[in-house]
Amino acid sequence: MKRLGISYWRVQGGFEEPSVYMKRWLVVELHIAKEFGEGVSNFLTEHGATGIEELEGDLQHAKLRTYFQEDGRERKMLQSLRRYLKSLEKVAPENPPARIKTASIPEQDWGENWKRFFKPIQVTPKFLVKAPWSKVRLKKGQMSVDITPGMAFGTGTHATTILSIRALEERIKKRDLSVLDVGTGSGILSIVAAKLGAKEVLGIDIDRVAVENARENVERNDVSDIVKIRKAGMVGLHKKFDIIVANIDLKSLRRMRRPLLSHLMGKGFLILSGILVEERERIRLHYLETRRLRWIKTTQEREWACLIFRKK
Repeated sequence: MKRLGISYWRVQGGFEEPSVYMKRWLVVELHIAKEFGEGVSNFLTEHGATGIEELEGDLQHAKLRTYFQEDGRERKMLQSLRRYLKSLEKVAPENPPARIKTASIPEQDWGENWKRFFKPIQVTPKFLVKAPWSKVRLKKGQMSVDITPGMAFGTGTHATTILSIRALEERIKKRDLSVLDVGTGSGILSIVAAKLGAKEVLGIDIDRVAVENARENVERNDVSDIVKIRKAGMVGLHKKFDIIVANIDLKSLRRMRRPLLSHLMGKGFLILSGILVEERERIRLHYLETRRLRWIKTTQEREWACLIFRKK
């Protein structure tokens, strides 16, 4: 199996030393197999990328460039990116190895320029996700969700978010349901649940920036009377919910099995996303072995899977 050829470069000269208050940006350039271009673009967007440029590649590679504000979280993002690329390599080891280049640059006056990268996205026939500055004409029966991109996970472009939205559309049929959104990120799934008719939605996240962003998005979408966002984990929650959606990483899904089940009402639905296709059966059996759930279905979008269970 090929190994990822990952190299790094830093821009060290040519710039005046910035003051402690000057923002810096991490520029990330990737050479990846063309078939993974869309998936990697979605991954970068969901992890806070401020605009993605598709540069001229070659016959085998797509070339992408994007920016991340240097706020202490970019190192964790790069680690996640490496893991993601390795997972893609396992799916298709015959593809050329990926390459990453990075550079650190000071704040530049690109003003409104980066906004052109974020176009409205039709995630389902019912929902269109867009940036607040985008003006669109909705079709009959269509709803929009305004999300500020680049601040927290969940701008609607990633397959795991799309799968979660579809699952919520299928399960929220009555208007008296309560929903718990675990790892809410930008708050997009909480907002969608409210727009679908849920009577009460709680979004929780342990990341302070995500919580602040989610609260802003909830207010912007006029669902503050239904959706509450809290900086918290599962510990300390006492209420049970009709639907729990958790679009988080695989390790957390395995670890949080007991608290997720304990906060799900009888006959309630559990929606798990953030699962690579090759891990879906393992996590499905992990939850079924509790004998407290009935597996309903598995859905898939590219290399990602979403599992839906119902509590017995």
